[in-house]
Amino acid sequence: MKREHLIFLAFFLVGIAIRFISLSQLDWFLGSDLHVDEITYVSGDSPPFERPPATYMVASISSRITVLRWIFSSISLIPALALFLFRKKNLKNAILAGVLAIEPTLAFAGLQILPAAPAAAFLALALTAGRKKPVLLGWLVGCAALFRGELLLFLPVSIIFIRPYKKYLRTAAGVVIAVLPVMAINLISGGPFAIAENGPLNLWLGSSWELLETPPGIEFEELMGDGSFMDNALGSIGNDIPGWIGRGFVKTAAFLSIPGPGRNIEAPKLLGSTILRYLLPLTLIIIASGISGFKRNAVTALIITGLAVAFLFFPSMRHRAVFFPVLILSASNFRWKLAAPIALIIVLISLFFHYPAAVRSGLTEVQMAQNYLESGAFEDALERLKRAEVEGYEGADIHSIRGACIASSGGEFQQALHEFGLALDMAPESPTAWKNMAALLWNYGYRDDALTAAEKAVSLNPALRLELSPILNVTH
Repeated sequence: MKREHLIFLAFFLVGIAIRFISLSQLDWFLGSDLHVDEITYVSGDSPPFERPPATYMVASISSRITVLRWIFSSISLIPALALFLFRKKNLKNAILAGVLAIEPTLAFAGLQILPAAPAAAFLALALTAGRKKPVLLGWLVGCAALFRGELLLFLPVSIIFIRPYKKYLRTAAGVVIAVLPVMAINLISGGPFAIAENGPLNLWLGSSWELLETPPGIEFEELMGDGSFMDNALGSIGNDIPGWIGRGFVKTAAFLSIPGPGRNIEAPKLLGSTILRYLLPLTLIIIASGISGFKRNAVTALIITGLAVAFLFFPSMRHRAVFFPVLILSASNFRWKLAAPIALIIVLISLFFHYPAAVRSGLTEVQMAQNYLESGAFEDALERLKRAEVEGYEGADIHSIRGACIASSGGEFQQALHEFGLALDMAPESPTAWKNMAALLWNYGYRDDALTAAEKAVSLNPALRLELSPILNVTH
């Protein structure tokens, strides 16, 4: 066996080992439970697609969560295989591909049932197997966009970088061939002419620090309002264009930070609890080397796309993981005079930069408490809530979950009422908070008050009418 094959194989086996170890170390958080962003994909969906659709298909392979985690983790190794198999079998490419197999944020992204790893795999295939065939390259980028819809920004960005213009048109045609059928299906099914409905939502989220820093739950539910996300986004941007631009640069800086911000989970905390934390220097090297290797090609266009995604929407560790195959390919052209200062800037950002939309400390404990609540382990849930408060977590969800634990375990009515009251004080327009209050009051015989709370919940979210019909109908 040749030397380059042995080197790559060694890296690849280490990549498999660190995924196995990390998944075992995260079993307390991941295990057989789903966190908020995974639920939609695993529960399945049909057009019109709420989110980029291809992840639903992959998540339908198995009904077992642990099996799906291993599938997505295996997919996160495809970029390394693509870089090795579809490029020259020399020492440099073997090392670059091998390093990608052990890069920690891509490995961490693959431990979750989310779109990042499959999108990264298709980008790696696009830039290796399709590098001499523009239509194939574009088609594979389009396939990646079916996992992460913001990759469609590649179309306008690449006009500047792909030459001659005929090559750009062929690449763009490939992208369209991949996404147009899904867009048509979504439109026919009553959705927007898009591969997902959450593009406007993400644009709106990125227009406000309050939106970005509010975790999923009843506080965020209240902020979402009537769902006019594009109108909300354009209104927010138009009302403060300089402020929006300033936030964009801050978000771009966060995109470069190591390990990078989380979104809906405490990603840095979770990654830091695994063996992956020892490999974070590789992340720094890859980002700095990749950005310094700019050329006028599709690779650079995709790097700019990644930065634009952070600027327009929001950064997160797992979203950035999509672009590591691109960065590692660009790193093959790195220049010391650029790489060294870029690395220094990234180190300074990582050490001293404060990202205003960082995930609230203690969110992991709150999410664990929610899982325990749903499984009926009320004492464990209450213990997790205590830990969340020790870590400094504040918010309506902690009171909502505690109230539900007390009520569901047959605890004191007044204690549960107090907790639900605190949740409503913090999120007075949350339909779920009013629904919880209605159920509590109904179960303890306060029918008139339960009716009032149920009507308020339904006025905020008509979809709750069926769930609350026992209260609404019987009380009448």
